[in-house]
Amino acid sequence: MNLDRKLKEKRYEEIWQEYCGFLDLTIDEFMDIQKRLLMEQIGLYGNCELGRRIMGDHLPETVEAFRRTVPLTTYDNYADLLLAKAENAMPSKPLLWIQTTWEGGTNPIKLAPYTESMIQCHKGTFITCMILATSRKRGEFSLRSGEKFLYGMAPLPYLTGIVPHMISDELTVHFLPPTKEAEAMSFGQRNKVGMKMGLSQGVDLFFGLSSVIMVISRLLAEKKNSSEKTGFWGRSPRATFRLLRGWLRSRKQKRGILPKDLWQLKGLICAGTDTASFKPQIEAYWGIRPLEIFGGTEPTCIASETWARDGLVFFPDVCFYEFIPRSEMDRDFQDPDYIPRTYLMDELRAGEEYELVISSLKGGAFARYRVGDVFRCLRVKNPEQGVMLPHFTYVDRDPHVIDISGFTRISEKTILKAFELSRLQIGEWFAVKDFDEQDRSFFHLYLELHEESNSYAVSREIIKDHLAIYFRYVDADYKDLKALLGIDPLVVTILPGGTIKRYRLKFNRKLRRMNPSHFDVIEINKLANDSL
Repeated sequence: MNLDRKLKEKRYEEIWQEYCGFLDLTIDEFMDIQKRLLMEQIGLYGNCELGRRIMGDHLPETVEAFRRTVPLTTYDNYADLLLAKAENAMPSKPLLWIQTTWEGGTNPIKLAPYTESMIQCHKGTFITCMILATSRKRGEFSLRSGEKFLYGMAPLPYLTGIVPHMISDELTVHFLPPTKEAEAMSFGQRNKVGMKMGLSQGVDLFFGLSSVIMVISRLLAEKKNSSEKTGFWGRSPRATFRLLRGWLRSRKQKRGILPKDLWQLKGLICAGTDTASFKPQIEAYWGIRPLEIFGGTEPTCIASETWARDGLVFFPDVCFYEFIPRSEMDRDFQDPDYIPRTYLMDELRAGEEYELVISSLKGGAFARYRVGDVFRCLRVKNPEQGVMLPHFTYVDRDPHVIDISGFTRISEKTILKAFELSRLQIGEWFAVKDFDEQDRSFFHLYLELHEESNSYAVSREIIKDHLAIYFRYVDADYKDLKALLGIDPLVVTILPGGTIKRYRLKFNRKLRRMNPSHFDVIEINKLANDSL
């Protein structure tokens, strides 16, 4: 019996238990599921070329042995087999290959194999997210068959593109625009057509990258009156009525029309690297607290907030989770030969930050894989809500990568390639992820020019524009940030020559080129100002 039938028969308690029952687990029960599924995965992993490459010829017989003998891995350990789609080398036969950004022009994409079991699991977790998005209290939710779902997702081969296809046999959902049409449209076309359909038909659910939701929200809010909106979105009777009603609501508040004036959503789901900064604005625009979820190409959807919207809780049956604490991450940076220690879910401490390490379950490809995402453990349990599992907030990508709104990932290799192509005489440099007054992230590049360079006579803006050309060339996703999101992703600060060298001498420490600490940036700026 699928979910449609259960909803029609009002079997709500059974549905909640099936999809949200993991929130009743104790931490010991959670870990029992984790360890049992990992041992099943080790059996699959040991019988394939990829598994033997990572684990060696001797299969670990316990979880402890697995963590002790299997090294931490990165995508480089898998790239040759995965990019070649070497199905016979995988633990289980893939049904889909999902794509994401890797390192700009150096390594443009990553591919990850998805088995039938993984897709079925992903379907269950996303339905859980839909249920929780329409829930304000434990055990109660308003999700029903036939909901109208605004399509704010990237199509296949990206992860979010699976959603319409995999839930279709379980739950009737009317996507706006319909899936086949949406997949043939550009980003801008999907948003425009989806909103136009939403004005006529209504919208119950919305899911997208937080940065994309903000673009759509601002686009609506910038229209100053109903006549402008009618001209932009079309003139169907239902749309006109909805616009006029929204205009009247907004006029009472003496402001422009907001999405909440047009629709009363049942649920809004958001994801993406900058979600924490966007969520308050999204709620202000849409009049509903968004449900944050977390997922990625390699791990799939692995965590969701609950009805309380007070932290991410990990699903127990998607991946096996390990965590590298911040102190170990710092030691790893200072000494590349150092092997950082990992902790399990039942060993974490509230307030600490951790880098996530996952091992795929259900025939997936990755073992002890450093995903590159950092979380803060908010609390190890939440007795007030009756959830006895750790709650997390997403912090950002690991310090070696600057992720801007989920659209592009800028690495040291990307920057060096752009420098090389630009032929600017750039000496010392470092880059940080920063935020503007609207909490939009951008890429802040601090650099010194070689003393023999005549580029000192060139303005900062000219250098910025020159570099931006090559970043757009090196990283295909970079150029979309300004065109699609209205973000100018690059800010350049030129430091006096020798500033970074003086910093190293003063503090006798290594400066990280990508995302140095806030203290480092402040001290370097002080030294730069003293030199002026």
